[in-house]
Amino acid sequence: MCAPTVEFAAAPPWTLRRVLARYWRRVLLTYGLFNLENLLRLAQPLVLAWAINDLLDGAQMGLWVFLAQHITYTAVGMCRRAYDTRVFTSIYADLATSVVAGQRAAGVETSRVAARSGLSRAFVDFFEHDVPMVVRAAYSIVGALVLLALFDPIVALFCLGLAGPVWLVNRAYGRKMLALNRGLHDELEREIDVIEGRRTDEIGGHYTAVGRWRVRLSDGEAVNFGIAELFILGLMAATLVRTCALGLSTGDTLAVFQYLLMFLTGVDSVPLLVQQLARLRDVGGRLGTVGDDARS
Repeated sequence: MCAPTVEFAAAPPWTLRRVLARYWRRVLLTYGLFNLENLLRLAQPLVLAWAINDLLDGAQMGLWVFLAQHITYTAVGMCRRAYDTRVFTSIYADLATSVVAGQRAAGVETSRVAARSGLSRAFVDFFEHDVPMVVRAAYSIVGALVLLALFDPIVALFCLGLAGPVWLVNRAYGRKMLALNRGLHDELEREIDVIEGRRTDEIGGHYTAVGRWRVRLSDGEAVNFGIAELFILGLMAATLVRTCALGLSTGDTLAVFQYLLMFLTGVDSVPLLVQQLARLRDVGGRLGTVGDDARS
C-alpha cells in the first residue's frame, strides 16, 4: 500500500518526471483535449467571417457552421477543465509526499522541508497552468500568423516585425526575474524559523521584506508591460491603415483584427511565462540541494 511513497522518495530531483511517467495517459488526454480546444478557438474568427459575409448576402450556412463550431468549442473546454483538476491534484499529492519524505530522510531541517513542500507546488502548476499557457500562446502566435497571411501577407510581416523587440525585452526581463525570485524564495524559507522565534520586530521585518520582493517583481512586470505595449500600439496602427486600404469584406476585416488581437494576446503572455520559468528554475535548484542542506 505504501509502495508509491518509497519509490518516489528515493530520487527528489527526478520526482516530477517519475510521477508524470506514472500518470502519462491522463496527462496525454488532458493535453489532447487542450489542443483540440485551441484548434477550435483558432477557427472561430474564420467561421465568424463566413457567417457575417453569408448573412450580408442573404444566406445562412455560415451562421449554422459558426453555431456548431462554438458549441463544440464550449463542450470540449468544459470537459478539459473538469478533467484537469482531477489529474493534477493526484500528481501534486505524490510530489509533495516525495519531497517531504526525501528531504526528511536526508536530514533537512523541518522549516526548510515545510517551505519546500509548498514550493514544490510550482512544478505541478507548471504542467497544469504554464504548459497550457505555452501551447495557447503558440496557437495564438503561429496560428494567427498563418491565417493572417491568408488574408494579407503584409499584415503577417508586420506581426513578425514585432518578434525581435519582444525577444530582446523578455531576455533582459528573464534575467531580472530570476534574481528577484531567488531573493523572494530565500526570504520565504526563513518564515517558519522567524515565526518560531516569536520576536515581533523580526516577524514584522520578515513580512516587510517579503512584501518588498513582491513589489519589485510587480514593478519589473509593469515596466516590461509598458515597453511591449508601445510596440503593440505601432503594430495595431500599421494594421489598421493597411486593412482599410485593402477594401476587404466586412467579415474578412473583422477576422483580420480578431487574428491580430489573438496574436497580441499570445505575445502578452510571454512575460508571465518568463517569470514563471525563472521561478521554477530557482525552485528546482532548491529541491535539488538536499545534500548541501543536510551537511549544513
